[in-house]
Amino acid sequence: MAGGTSIWFSSEAKTDPREIFNLRLLYLLVAVAWGGSFYGFDTGNIGGILTLPSFRNAFGLNNVSQAVEDDRKGTIASMLAAGGSAGALLAAPTSDYIGRKWSVFGWGIVFVIGAALQMIADYEVLLAGRFIAGMGVGASSMLTPQFLAENSPKSVRGSMTATYNLMIVTSLMLAFWVNYGVAKWSFPGVEHDDAQWRSAMGIQIIPGALLCLMVPFVPETPRYLINHGKAEQGLKNICKLRKLPADHEYVQTEFREIEAQVRHEQECFVGHNYWIVFKDIFTSKSNFQRFFLSVMLFLFHKFTGTDSLNYYAPEIFALIGVKSGSSSLLTTGVYGVVKTVATIIYVGYLVDRIGRRIPLLIGATLQATAMLYLALYLRFTDTTADSVGGTPAGGIVGIVWIYIYAFGWSFGHSVACYVVAAEVFPTRIRSFCMAICFFINWIVDYGITRATPNMITEMGWGVFLLYAMLTYLGVVFIFFCLPEMKGRSMESMDDLFERPLWTMWKHAYPTEEEKMRRDVREEMNSKIQAVRDDGKNHRVEHVETA
Repeated sequence: MAGGTSIWFSSEAKTDPREIFNLRLLYLLVAVAWGGSFYGFDTGNIGGILTLPSFRNAFGLNNVSQAVEDDRKGTIASMLAAGGSAGALLAAPTSDYIGRKWSVFGWGIVFVIGAALQMIADYEVLLAGRFIAGMGVGASSMLTPQFLAENSPKSVRGSMTATYNLMIVTSLMLAFWVNYGVAKWSFPGVEHDDAQWRSAMGIQIIPGALLCLMVPFVPETPRYLINHGKAEQGLKNICKLRKLPADHEYVQTEFREIEAQVRHEQECFVGHNYWIVFKDIFTSKSNFQRFFLSVMLFLFHKFTGTDSLNYYAPEIFALIGVKSGSSSLLTTGVYGVVKTVATIIYVGYLVDRIGRRIPLLIGATLQATAMLYLALYLRFTDTTADSVGGTPAGGIVGIVWIYIYAFGWSFGHSVACYVVAAEVFPTRIRSFCMAICFFINWIVDYGITRATPNMITEMGWGVFLLYAMLTYLGVVFIFFCLPEMKGRSMESMDDLFERPLWTMWKHAYPTEEEKMRRDVREEMNSKIQAVRDDGKNHRVEHVETA
């Protein structure tokens, strides 16, 4: 279990009952986290596939003008994000009305259908397949972090939720290397052999099938059940996931916090329809601040320029002087390895020990600086002059900075917005708010991906300068407005966000009292005090009798 590594480092995990870190939780983690591979494979393979001679021949990219080629490549790559925006919106009602578990399963089926359609050598069918698969990707990008966060013990909630992102970058890396492998195929007529591009494209079906086979055997989230009036079944599922009896203090604390939040939500607005949810978001200061924070985190997440690198990494490496073809694909493969290794370190060690805030601030600063270097290098260097020889010295430094960018991305924006959105909202509005966040995420992704080939052709170095400035701006916003979520229960966020958002830096790190919902803490303390008083009275009576 990715979160299992954090057990050895997180102070909160060390005091938890050992029983809660069990094989049942591990199975749930693996089954649901396959959803991250949807995004990783579908994003990672298309950039390399677009450069394969067999793909270019099959989809008519060889004998067209540069403008038409840019448009077609942009449309093919961005169609995934267009579907993702639709899937993210549609995932909210399915999550709220048929449950988290069967929503994950249903959208997994949608993804597999879309992935299969992409294997057909027809331009229109390819676009339809990428859109349908994109719907599965977009829905899973919302549902998977939500499902993992709602089922996780709070001491390893960050690492469990971030396993979704680990699966993204791992699959992204594998896709890069598969592309590199098929690009090395060399035999007469390889440009007419559809098996070359289909081998790279078809690998994404594997995680989709695994998710659909495994998810039916995981339990529904207790928070969903309790929020929909099935408290008894919710308690049973907590006991099942934690492998503890219902009267255990750990189970009772978790159950009472969820019940208290549900009770508070129903006192404010009774019901679950989206008009009530909408009012709950925009008439509650605490809820609106959480919504605004999450939306801004997703916007700054996209403004780092990561989609341009993910989709068009081979072309960007060629832009700074790396020879196009297998050399740029090899450099891209190493880029994927750097992201994966850094994410493993983040998920296994940092997110539940150091937290979300500090790694994000450091990682985003590294990303911005890397983009600034690329902008200045391309502005003041003619990279075409040395294209006959090897990569110029400045280009090699540029490669290093892109790897530093990958390192910073994996420690920050790659994970933080997903984890924060999954853990910060109350149960009743969580699906709706996350759906809007991920819709924004995917619609901006679509715009950036669709425009990147044209932007690089028209703007050149200005693209990277724009990403650098926006990422630096994001660092300032994060410093002032993002509190640390590590160690807090999901239900304690209500109390935290009663404070003004711009003052969060003053209250970024929780005290022991702030890690639990206030009313539940007071109730538990009252019961403990009552037990102590009762014991004291018994001792007095015993002395008087003696």
